[in-house]
Amino acid sequence: MAKRFCLSMITPVSVLAFLYAVPPVGVAREEGQVLSPPLRVDKIRLLIVTGGHGFERDPFFAMFKAYPDMTFREVKQPEALKWYTAEKSREYDVLVWYDLWDNAKPGDLENLKALLDRGKPLVALHHSIANYQDWPEAIKILGGKFYTKPAGGRGTSTWKEGIQLKIRVGDPNHPVTRFMKDYDILDEGYGEMELLPGTHPLLTTENPHSDKSVAWAHTYGKSAVVYIQGGHDHFAFENPNYRRLVGQAIRFVAGRLPDPSEKGFEPIFNGKDLDGWTVVADRAGFVVKDGILRSDSGKNGQWLRYNRELGDFVLRVEWRVSKDGNAGVFIRSKAEGNPWETGHEIQISNQPRDEMHCTGSMYGRVPVDPRPDESPDVWHEFEIQCRGPRIKVFADNVPVIDVDQSKVESAKGIPLKGFIGLQDSHNPSGWIEYRKVMLKELKGEKSVGPS
Repeated sequence: MAKRFCLSMITPVSVLAFLYAVPPVGVAREEGQVLSPPLRVDKIRLLIVTGGHGFERDPFFAMFKAYPDMTFREVKQPEALKWYTAEKSREYDVLVWYDLWDNAKPGDLENLKALLDRGKPLVALHHSIANYQDWPEAIKILGGKFYTKPAGGRGTSTWKEGIQLKIRVGDPNHPVTRFMKDYDILDEGYGEMELLPGTHPLLTTENPHSDKSVAWAHTYGKSAVVYIQGGHDHFAFENPNYRRLVGQAIRFVAGRLPDPSEKGFEPIFNGKDLDGWTVVADRAGFVVKDGILRSDSGKNGQWLRYNRELGDFVLRVEWRVSKDGNAGVFIRSKAEGNPWETGHEIQISNQPRDEMHCTGSMYGRVPVDPRPDESPDVWHEFEIQCRGPRIKVFADNVPVIDVDQSKVESAKGIPLKGFIGLQDSHNPSGWIEYRKVMLKELKGEKSVGPS
């Protein structure tokens, strides 16, 4: 019988050693073994402003605790007004408003205006759209206004709790809403609000108890601003679509999402043939048709290697995998040997696997956090950024890996230059398809680790 093991038997230091233990270079970790993601650096620091309106605290803050790339501090009104000075603003990167506040002195509001004029990003949620009713600048900051009392020829805005809202993606190409799908949510609706011209609608609804636009983006001064109407209670905070929306809004205003434009990128797969690539093993393993590169299981394609070594770069590739399919994208691999050992494999899978071996993981070395969408038979996108030892992976625009490989024992010996490649479909059955393989070399950028 195996000796029982429990955490009470070990010291705090050995707990960390247990959690962060990694296999030697080139050795893939077995599935089922536990490994916490390497501690992220350069997290987005949030200042969450509350006060003036009750809310369900535990599920609200649980949402922010679930974002692995963020830390937060809560400040309540009126104390929050002191955090709008230039000196205090150095302690956070993004403002998140969830307050409902009116009682502010002119000096406080001048500090807030100056802060946003300088470019401090803001994400405003739910009832914060009613902030500072008697301050004309508030509607310019938020892009809209909920009227708690008649003013300027307008009546009081309306609200209704506990309604089923069918949310529709208004702009599927915006960084906040890219890869999001329409969804249903039980939440509170606001109506008869004022929305300024020029705001960029992100989400809409046709519910009669809500205005049509329920999330939008715009700019105030030098600050990126996103307002999200939803967020009344735990039904919203625990909804995965709402969580994704809030997280992506924060990353967007903080400048932490990929630019969806193709500026600086070049296509390295021409959609017609394998020119520029080398098939390692059987050429029959890869077939090109109608702009799509396809591999079916059992054809022994192994991998397709791009014919040029690369150091620092950004790689975009769209992929679609079958149910139970298995493939991957290789980066900085050697021409000879197993590319997942000589370099890194960014995994593609629709099989039941742990976070160390699922889609988006650096296979066997770094687990994903959060876990991305792995749905079969639909197109997904990776953006893989390699700058020196720092590697970032975005799966459908969500940051699932952000790691300094020099701090991961099993990755320390991997060269910072090598070949990129596309793996064949190598499980007993299934297929993988690739398209729109785009490359941006970063020759002019300085290679750095985490900032």
